[in-house]
Amino acid sequence: MITGEKDIALASEEYRLSWLYRKEHRLGNPLKWTLWLLGLFVIWVFNGRHFPSGVILGSLLYALTNLFFTVVFWSSRPARPEDLSDPGSAGPGGDFFLYGGVGSSGVAGDGDLWNIIKRASIILSYGADYAYASYLVLHTGGLASEGYLLYGVLAFKAAFYYPYFSPIIYVPFLSGLLYVATLYIGLNSLFFLADQAFLMRYLGLLGIMIGNMGLGWLMEHRRGPAYESDRGQGAVDQQFPGFERTARAMGQRVLELRSLQEGVKAVNSALELGDVLRLIVANASGVLRGARCSVALLDARSGEIVIRAASGILDADLWGTRFKRNEGIAGWVVTHGREAFIADVSLDERFVTVGEWPIASMISVPLISDGISIGALSATSPSVSAFTREDVSMLGAFADQAAIAVTNSRLYERLNQEKQETARLYQSVREKSSELEAILWGIGDAVIVTDPQLCLTMLNPVAARIFAVRGSVAHGTPLTEVIPNETLLKLLEETLKEKEALLVEEVSLDDGREGAEKIYQALATTIGGDEGVVQGVVAVLRDITGQKELERMKSNFLSVVSHELKTPLHSIKGFVDIILMGKTGEISETQRDFLNTVRTQTDHLQSLIQDLLEFSRLESGQVKLRLEAVSIAEVAGCVMDNLTPMADEKGVRLMTEVPSDFPLIKADRMRITQVITNLAHNAIKFTPKGGSVTVGAVDLGEQIRVSVSDTGIGIPPDEREKIFDRFYQVDSTTTRPYRGTGLGLTICKHIVEYHQGMIWAEGEEGKGSAFLFTLPKKLEAAEALAIDFTTLPPRRD
Repeated sequence: MITGEKDIALASEEYRLSWLYRKEHRLGNPLKWTLWLLGLFVIWVFNGRHFPSGVILGSLLYALTNLFFTVVFWSSRPARPEDLSDPGSAGPGGDFFLYGGVGSSGVAGDGDLWNIIKRASIILSYGADYAYASYLVLHTGGLASEGYLLYGVLAFKAAFYYPYFSPIIYVPFLSGLLYVATLYIGLNSLFFLADQAFLMRYLGLLGIMIGNMGLGWLMEHRRGPAYESDRGQGAVDQQFPGFERTARAMGQRVLELRSLQEGVKAVNSALELGDVLRLIVANASGVLRGARCSVALLDARSGEIVIRAASGILDADLWGTRFKRNEGIAGWVVTHGREAFIADVSLDERFVTVGEWPIASMISVPLISDGISIGALSATSPSVSAFTREDVSMLGAFADQAAIAVTNSRLYERLNQEKQETARLYQSVREKSSELEAILWGIGDAVIVTDPQLCLTMLNPVAARIFAVRGSVAHGTPLTEVIPNETLLKLLEETLKEKEALLVEEVSLDDGREGAEKIYQALATTIGGDEGVVQGVVAVLRDITGQKELERMKSNFLSVVSHELKTPLHSIKGFVDIILMGKTGEISETQRDFLNTVRTQTDHLQSLIQDLLEFSRLESGQVKLRLEAVSIAEVAGCVMDNLTPMADEKGVRLMTEVPSDFPLIKADRMRITQVITNLAHNAIKFTPKGGSVTVGAVDLGEQIRVSVSDTGIGIPPDEREKIFDRFYQVDSTTTRPYRGTGLGLTICKHIVEYHQGMIWAEGEEGKGSAFLFTLPKKLEAAEALAIDFTTLPPRRD
């Protein structure tokens, strides 16, 4: 069957060559034998009525060649005599159709090779004739022979064949070279080229060849159109049934492609999923010869199979059409993810009747998305065996479209939900941001926010005012260009290094008045991001100038009051001692008892005043550490000896567990003695009769740890941090049984911390307590270490 332009062109060439074969069989072969006989006769006459041996050999060779081509052209003869007609009259029964349409094998793929063989055989046959003509010229006189006229006679054959095989027209032009070569062989010289008789003959041959070419051109234009028209009409008539089947098949394919194209357009459009599915089932129904098609999807929430669209059925009639997994053909297809091909549903136990539509045969294919079955596309028919495997493949193509549509729809829904959620979160963040911005802009503290490179990201009006920032500052400006305060910059840099630490520093700024300054407490911390990545740092500065002034006034007041009270107390105590010694006369027992009470209370009041004076000195920064080699064992022993009378009076046992060979440390002996004395004094005070107080020490390598433990009333867990605050009392009522200023532990804490140590409390309420502090063994004194209660101790790396 001819199915394309290439095959038609090949068949046309085959037809022309076959016609030439017929002509060679009918006319060419007889003329060859006639030429052979004529040649023998001429040679016989020219050689005195006998045949030289060499001449006989050449004639026999030409005879064998004629015999070979006679067999070749005879084997390709037509089956019917009427087919020997001119190609211009060839009809449906012509040789073209006799040989199968394309090549003698009837196979289009072999036509090219077969045509090449045919063309070669025609040219070789023609060339053999010219060779025999040259042979006759050579043996019938050479230059004087009239046999050269055979070249012109043979040239007319090329003109006759030219309309059907154009390359053959060039063969006669080679006869001139062949004529020269023949004469050269006979004469063994080229002198004849100058001979006038040779030149006239050669020009005559050339004229014949040119005229022959013109004749071939005229014959082609006279017979070509009729030949092409009749040959083409014959081919069409013969192959009409094949063309008809091809047209039907191509029409069906066009319908399928158009339906698939409509489905692709629907999938790529913004149509709602239901509209796309309805279009897909309608197109599938049209391609499958009117079969009723339906698409069912798996409901992820309920796990049921729900029919979403069906050809020829309204959506209202589909409402509620659902079934469980593995129920019915569609349920089985969705569950197993495989196609179903059922020629007769009555023989398949999986089939479940749904609706009133008669169903005799059915095919169904799964909708696959990301390797998961999400639904099924089915086609049904009231006829048995209504579908083919090709129908299953085509339904699978529509199923792919439906799967893409469902996936796109669900993706769109998910994206829409995420879009709404993002919009909601954005609105919430925007509201929170506005709220935070309002707070930051209305807060009385200065707020500064930078990125990890200390480039400014936010500066509230208070911060702009206290740092005298004029105008707006561009986002990302280095902080050093906006706020050139070394203390603040150093605080922010150290905060970035500490990451999760909360650092506090005091920042002093010029108030604009001569000699006046403002003091701000700067609190800085990092802004965390995902996976612990630091996004920036924020610093809040609060004006504590007034607080500092109040503290200074309070310290001055305490210092003045303490000094003013100390002088009269000395006088009172002195006069009481004189009276008790009897230097003013005899006193009664009652008077002595009263005077002893006065002296005891005076001593207590004097101790309180001493604490106030010590605290006042600490606040003013007047106390400096005097470092020396200190033996903790010796200090502990001295403290225990000094406090023994107090412990004996209360019935508390004192113990020292510090080894005598305990390592020496570099510290201020008086201040360490003060710390242990305050801790031991408090332990005795809060330990009931029969209890014990123990002082111990442990060598930790580069540090030592000293502990003062008791079996007293203990400390509540929530009070352990507060007891080191100034003036703090666990029991602050006026009727508390334990008296004191609440400064002892505060003084201990500052002394320990300025020794680069730490102090803390342990124990349980009702089971005693323990106060522990660490001290470094070596404390460098590059500068005088001052205990300044007005500032925090320096941070340690």
